[in-house]
Amino acid sequence: MRLGPFCLHKPSLKLFLACSFTFVITLYVFWNGCEVPSTFPTKKSEEIRGVPQTAADCSKVIAKTSNEEDEQSEKTELSLNKPADQNVCPNEERIDVVVNGEKNKLEGRLVGSEAYVPFSFVKGYFEIYGELQEVDGRTVLDWRHSYSEVHSAKADSAYETKAPFLWFETYHVEGRTRVKCISGIEEVPVSSQWNQKGHFYPIQIAQYGLSHYNMLQLDGDSEGKEKIFEDAETVSDVNWNWSAPKTAQIANVFDKERNSRVFQFSTTGLSGEGVSLSVDSATKDFIITFDLLLRGEVRVSIVVEIDNADFYTVHYTTNNDLVSSTDSEVFYGVGHWNGWRRIVRNLDTDMRKGFKLPEKKNMKRGKIALTEIQSITLRGRGSIDNISLAHSAHAHSFMAAAKWLLRHQNEQGNWPITVKRKVVDGVTLLPDWYSAMAQGQALSLLTRAYLYTKTPAYLRAALRATKLFKVKSKDKGVLTTFMNQYPWYEEYPTSPSLFVLNGFIYSLLGLYDLKLTAGPQHGTEAAELFDQGMRSLKAMLPLYDTGSGSFYDLRHVTMRIAPNLARWDYHTLHVSLLYFLASIDPDPILRTTAARWEGYTKERERNIIESVHHDANRDFIRSVSPAGVL
Repeated sequence: MRLGPFCLHKPSLKLFLACSFTFVITLYVFWNGCEVPSTFPTKKSEEIRGVPQTAADCSKVIAKTSNEEDEQSEKTELSLNKPADQNVCPNEERIDVVVNGEKNKLEGRLVGSEAYVPFSFVKGYFEIYGELQEVDGRTVLDWRHSYSEVHSAKADSAYETKAPFLWFETYHVEGRTRVKCISGIEEVPVSSQWNQKGHFYPIQIAQYGLSHYNMLQLDGDSEGKEKIFEDAETVSDVNWNWSAPKTAQIANVFDKERNSRVFQFSTTGLSGEGVSLSVDSATKDFIITFDLLLRGEVRVSIVVEIDNADFYTVHYTTNNDLVSSTDSEVFYGVGHWNGWRRIVRNLDTDMRKGFKLPEKKNMKRGKIALTEIQSITLRGRGSIDNISLAHSAHAHSFMAAAKWLLRHQNEQGNWPITVKRKVVDGVTLLPDWYSAMAQGQALSLLTRAYLYTKTPAYLRAALRATKLFKVKSKDKGVLTTFMNQYPWYEEYPTSPSLFVLNGFIYSLLGLYDLKLTAGPQHGTEAAELFDQGMRSLKAMLPLYDTGSGSFYDLRHVTMRIAPNLARWDYHTLHVSLLYFLASIDPDPILRTTAARWEGYTKERERNIIESVHHDANRDFIRSVSPAGVL
């Protein structure tokens, strides 16, 4: 067959057609499967490839792709270390980010004229908060200056001491990272702030008591709702039974002191086989309670299950050790005592502190939950009664803190802080210093303990605590004066003075609580100290206004060093405290200052967001407009 100058035989024609068909199919596949860069995104290309149309949209894609790697292991932890797909966003390129001229560099992104840096760096550098969240089916970055919120007193409600203290029901003191554990002996938090070995910090203890007081007032307690595992009188509705090796003994006996039946046990040593109570109880309640009488050394061991998979043991031993742990066991010392004592422990808190597990509100390694109590084992010699499990024990925790204040108030009526505190270079408070904030929050707790129990000892302790407010800081007190005119109660009694704002207001609230509780007959001194402090606060409040936030203290005035701008969590604390003071004192300066300071956070956020949107839209217009046309 002849076609023009070319001759094709039939077999060659078939081969030609097959090759042509293959070429067309291959071209079609490559054309539709590959991304074709374009500075003019179209609706069709967006549907096919999901290419964002603006620089602002690109930032979302960058944030999403940068987090894929870290989300495999820690879904709640932000990390922007994985490179974003360079072909996803138009006009995007990688750039080096140099911070303060340092040699170490970060990898950033440049989209148009907008630069992006890893949020994980921003988060740590500026002490802000943020995490990825799913909202209405979309992934969003929840960025906050602080997780603390502005609180205010209810409209037309008068401040009352017997009412909950401020908003402290939101304070989960035992969950703080700077709380080492809850002492098995004192039953209050042990602080690791300023000293990793641990110490009893009066402010932290008072806040622990006040937070549980608030929850007691708002939610009540579990009294009468406990799940009883064993009371030696009745048969529990849970599946349990005692088991004892041949070398151990357990007997149900009548105790004259308690006028009830109890279980008396005896084993050889604290580490061998013990007398066990099989519980095998799935639960969402974590407060274990039992009454214990010592007839020698005793160890109570509780086996718990976590995430329906792993088993751990919490031991409570009659020694003075604080806390220690191995791979699967944690040990708390509960001390020694005479007679019967009720032990109340939060198993969830003891597990997390003992094994350094993440707290529920800040879980960085997935969800960790105590799901079941397997058994309770007794070792040593003693008697036990009323083994039960409850959802809460707010009254016990509240009163444990109040009793600690009674036991540890010194003869002068104060609570010394037993560790040194470096405030700034060259200014350090030596151990056994005092704090007006500690005194004030102790007053707020003791007055509520008095109103709750009607026990005079709590009110007497509160009245003794006012003496320190009249002792000058240079004489190991807390009183200083600004400009030789305005008395001030120091949270940190340094020289020169700091004039910390939040600690001063807390001291005023404590004095006001005592004024209300003691009444005109005994509360005159507290009333005078409160009124004196309020006059100083109103006069000095403008000094703390930065025009866009607030100062934590006045060190830039008294020490002539760089100002200490309040972090946003402290700034919102300032606002909230002023709102509550405004419910006590009608002077307009309190409420107007609080409202203006609250507006600073919203105004700053609004201005920054509007600026970012403006820049992003401008870059997009430039990228899609013909040269010279905007």
